[in-house]
Amino acid sequence: MTEPEITSPKSARVTEVRQLHDRRHRARRGAFVVEGPQAVDGALDAHRVSEVYLDPEAAGRHRGLVARARRAGATVTVVTPDVLRAMAETRQPQGIVAVCPLVTVDATAAFGSSAGLAVILDRAADPGNAGTIIRTADALGAGCVILTEGSVDPHNGKCVRSTAGSLFKVAVASGVTLEAAVTQARAHGMSIVAADGHARMSLGSPEAESLLSGPVAWVFGSEAHGLDPQVRAEVSATMAVPMAGSAESLNLAAAAAICLYETSRAQRRGRRTS
Repeated sequence: MTEPEITSPKSARVTEVRQLHDRRHRARRGAFVVEGPQAVDGALDAHRVSEVYLDPEAAGRHRGLVARARRAGATVTVVTPDVLRAMAETRQPQGIVAVCPLVTVDATAAFGSSAGLAVILDRAADPGNAGTIIRTADALGAGCVILTEGSVDPHNGKCVRSTAGSLFKVAVASGVTLEAAVTQARAHGMSIVAADGHARMSLGSPEAESLLSGPVAWVFGSEAHGLDPQVRAEVSATMAVPMAGSAESLNLAAAAAICLYETSRAQRRGRRTS
């Protein structure tokens, strides 16, 4: 068994890693923490790992991952389980955490990766929803996710875990003004469509299908306040998810998944018929 190199949860290095769970420290140091082998594997795929910490059991179980990290130039340190838990944000970090440089890019670079489908999250405060939407965007072919001013930090621990590695696969910009995001979307020839439960147009209608078959930037408003009036004035259209049951509304991440799925399907159909 590999002997731990750090044994005290009170060591300076543990404190430095633990501080990265705070947004101010992340911004100052330009780094954040990922937890668990799946997230670390995704970060390694994207060449985004600078430090890896494992307990002895995980070091034995994930030899391939350790070898990849060393080949990538990351420092690999074996620590005691108590030290690992002190570094992590969750109670069960699965024996491994890594420190990575921040992944966010500016809005211009993000839209340059948009691939005809982009997501704008306006004042999205819930990290679980934001992370799930980043994961969904990745799954359904969106090239970028933009988080406007007032949104959660995409490097927030819960947000990172909710992306299940997709944070390293989709271009993400944060702290962008809504005006700047809309301007960039238009510059890339995108129709700007907002999700609105009260909209006249419904997903699945011929009108919606036609609009969604081209390049689209979806805007999803905040969980608490919905669409900003500025959004309504800027968008090409608003669309509602048709509801057959008695629920008044959908969770933001669920609504986004439906909208992005319908868009991905419409765009595939559009490519086949063009």
